[in-house]
Amino acid sequence: MKDTYINLGLEEKIEYLKTLHGYDLANLYNSLSESEQQEMFDLLSNEDKAELLTYIVPSEASEILESLETTEVTDIIELMEPDDVVDIVEESDSDKVETWIEGLDDEDREDIQALIDYDEDEAGSIMTSNIILLKPEQDVKEAMKILVKEAPDVESIQTMFVTDKNGIFLGVVPLKKLIKAKSPMRIEELYETSVSVYDSDDVDDVTNTIQEEGIYQMPVVSEDNRLLGMITLDDALDVYEEEAIEDVQKLSGLSESYGASLVKSALSRLPWLLLLVVFDLPIAAIMSGFEGVLSTYTIIIIFQPLILDMAGNFGTQTLSTSLVFLNIGEEKNYMFHAKEEFKSSILIGLLMGFVSFLFTMVIITLNSTLNHNGLLFGTAVGISMFFSLIICNSIGTLLPKFLHKLGFDPANASGPLLTTIADISSILIYYGITLLLLEVFV
Repeated sequence: MKDTYINLGLEEKIEYLKTLHGYDLANLYNSLSESEQQEMFDLLSNEDKAELLTYIVPSEASEILESLETTEVTDIIELMEPDDVVDIVEESDSDKVETWIEGLDDEDREDIQALIDYDEDEAGSIMTSNIILLKPEQDVKEAMKILVKEAPDVESIQTMFVTDKNGIFLGVVPLKKLIKAKSPMRIEELYETSVSVYDSDDVDDVTNTIQEEGIYQMPVVSEDNRLLGMITLDDALDVYEEEAIEDVQKLSGLSESYGASLVKSALSRLPWLLLLVVFDLPIAAIMSGFEGVLSTYTIIIIFQPLILDMAGNFGTQTLSTSLVFLNIGEEKNYMFHAKEEFKSSILIGLLMGFVSFLFTMVIITLNSTLNHNGLLFGTAVGISMFFSLIICNSIGTLLPKFLHKLGFDPANASGPLLTTIADISSILIYYGITLLLLEVFV
């Protein structure tokens, strides 16, 4: 796409840009150099500029708007969906935002200001108020005229919303149903009841409801059931993506947002790393307690990473699936998950224990410098692997639930804690079993 665009003449570029969807415009824009980006932006119509800003990262869109004259900014903003505008203004200088909003007409200004007033974790912050409203007493013929007139200005026409004279939400009319209806027929005979969410509901709960109910346009109402707007599927998917990135960061013990500065990124990692240093001190204390046996049988240290890595990896896998089940929010599902994980850990533990036993035997047998009992140390490694996997699996299953019960965010604390607890548990198991076998058979 970049090569095609670069090789075109000026007029050809203008015509080419008109054929691109907003998503394609964003991809092309991101592939260009700064000077090429400026040229491309200048060639776009206001409508296409609005489309482009909708699809690029809000912080970058903010930088673009801040470089423009106020009148041009207001012209572009008026062509965007209010929820998309809010995403951008939240990244912008507050003084400039005030100037932009003051230049809008009353209706647009009120819509955007209403969304800005919501907290970012409330459903109202991602809704759009650009919807098609119908009244129950209207005839389907009149409703079709409203649809045709307002279609260019709304985000979606797949669903129309029905309210009474006081704005109370009554139901929805799917586009397909309206098209099939024949006059004379009133909307009150046509509309369907629909699930709705409150504007103050948690945005994560709302996106889960959209997924469970299979609704592409979710009605958003106030506490007194007045219709305020809708949340579309694409906005819900954006929330899912942000939540996924956030959970991955939390799982790794990170708290900074994606794309944070180098200094901010580094500093945000220090608290967990410093805390883990303290948590890791018991590992050193445990190993010092086995100093005598380690000085005689240094071979024990050779196979230590094998057990620690396998146990840690297995625990992390379990932790990931446990967090998914925990997010579902059903106690019954989580208990079923815990039982299945425990059964799985026994099977995997047996297989990996046997493989580790054979691996250790082969290494000791083939290496002439390791003048030790291959059967004894192979057994120690195999048994340790078996119990370490079961223990770390159980930790990965129970730790998120335990933290959730205490009121902590499981995704934020589980990853770093799991790694440390798994290491301590695995070392205790490995050294303990090895010492026991040495005392019995040597």
